[in-house]
Amino acid sequence: MAVTQTSDVASIIEKRVSGIVTEALQQESVMLMAMRDFSSQIGVGMDTVKIPLFAPLAIQDVSETANMTPQTASVLTADLVLNQHKSIPFSISDKAATQSKVNLITEIVKMGAKSLASQVDDYCLGLLVANYNSGTPEALTSSALADILSAKEYLDGNNVPKSGRYLECSPAFIAKLLSDNSVINANKYGSVQPIQAGFVTNLYGFMIIESSSSELGDGFVAHSMDAIAFARQINPKFERERSVLGQRDDFALTHLYGAKCTDATGNRVIAFA
Repeated sequence: MAVTQTSDVASIIEKRVSGIVTEALQQESVMLMAMRDFSSQIGVGMDTVKIPLFAPLAIQDVSETANMTPQTASVLTADLVLNQHKSIPFSISDKAATQSKVNLITEIVKMGAKSLASQVDDYCLGLLVANYNSGTPEALTSSALADILSAKEYLDGNNVPKSGRYLECSPAFIAKLLSDNSVINANKYGSVQPIQAGFVTNLYGFMIIESSSSELGDGFVAHSMDAIAFARQINPKFERERSVLGQRDDFALTHLYGAKCTDATGNRVIAFA
């Protein structure tokens, strides 16, 4: 029979909790699903990731008497810097842990994971907001559906792929959208899910997700997945250290990542505010 030492038990607990933190972070963050993830390309010793950027090629007419002019496919790169090293440190005294009626570690870890997820969303949405269209947000109208159609028209006009389109919306805009009779009338959309969930998941080719990030104000940001890249170098990890003299346990939730808006001209991003 194997003998499990105290240090082994602590290591097992840390690995399990780290897995819980990673899962909670993915569930709580709305931006992680709306970006290209380049984490698999990160190696040891790297502090940046080269993101490939491809310039579009011009279409030419085919002539029976003249040759076409070959074009050079220029491949540019953008540097995604892995500089977002974030941590949530906290301590739990022996007295508090003993007298608490709930599992303090579990509850604090859950809150910490939510905070890490919110920080990821704020940072990535901030990058998008800083690189949208011409730098001037479109003005919201009285119709939420009309605003979404305007965003669709803008992306269509810039030849943005129909797949992988997202709308990050503020709670105020979601409330405005759901108050529209056209959305409430579920027969037009073939499902009552928007009414039941209180949340529109897909509309006019956009995956619509709600975020309470202050970067959105009362409006929304429409974009393609190709407009922003993300990479994580250190997966969320949970660490614990015993302080005997303080009669407490010190903990930390930590991860390291980076993100880059890969659309400097804003053709694949538009903001309404």
